Amino acid sequence: MSEDARPTRRQLPGWLFVVVLMLFAALLVGGVSVALRSGGNDDGAKDSSGAAVELPAVVDAAEQLRTTTDAVTLGGQYGTITAAYAELTDDVAFAAEFDRLPDAEAALIGRTLGAIQNQLSPTAVGGVRTDEDRAPDIVYALTMARGMVQALDPDAAPRDQALAVLPFSVQDLVGFDALAEQFATGDLNALAATIDATESGESGAVGALTEAGAAEVVSSIAYLVKQRLPTEDEDYATLFQDAYQAALPL
Repeated sequence: MSEDARPTRRQLPGWLFVVVLMLFAALLVGGVSVALRSGGNDDGAKDSSGAAVELPAVVDAAEQLRTTTDAVTLGGQYGTITAAYAELTDDVAFAAEFDRLPDAEAALIGRTLGAIQNQLSPTAVGGVRTDEDRAPDIVYALTMARGMVQALDPDAAPRDQALAVLPFSVQDLVGFDALAEQFATGDLNALAATIDATESGESGAVGALTEAGAAEVVSSIAYLVKQRLPTEDEDYATLFQDAYQAALPL
């Protein structure tokens, strides 16, 4: 073959190298970003900025319990699981429903509720939530509480549902029955404002919900779960409580 007939390698256009380099750089930056978000904090407790629905503990709870981070849906799942301990007395049926045996599920709901309460705790008690987070966090926790108690006790009167899951400081307020009705069906943003403007029947003080905070509402959810879990044969209440306490701030 003559030198003139020998095939020659076609040169690639220069712009192609620029595009490849740009794509490589974008992938590299994206990978670093993902690594920082997923691996920069072991327990997620310090990475708690943004809305409550985005908290690592809330996201983890939704994934573990096979639901969503929507407050009423997540709260409803806690209520559904708690109710199942009385309804599904067979361990195999329970595991088929929730992918875990009852003892493992009791520990899981304890751990996840404790973690949520931990990450909703304000800086005043060693948490990371600021004053700016307080109002939306409270509404998120109220919505979780409503979803939970209505799934657990759907036929209970509004007053009984509110008594079961709202903080004691709220239960003492003047006109509590009207607040309970609003908790059952009303706008929870408006309810939070109404509660804070309502006087305590004992002291006359106002601001009960702001004083209690979102973490206190979550602790009321946990208290109700513990009260309703069985203790005979298997002490699921203790399994729940131990896991819940272990996830709280020291």
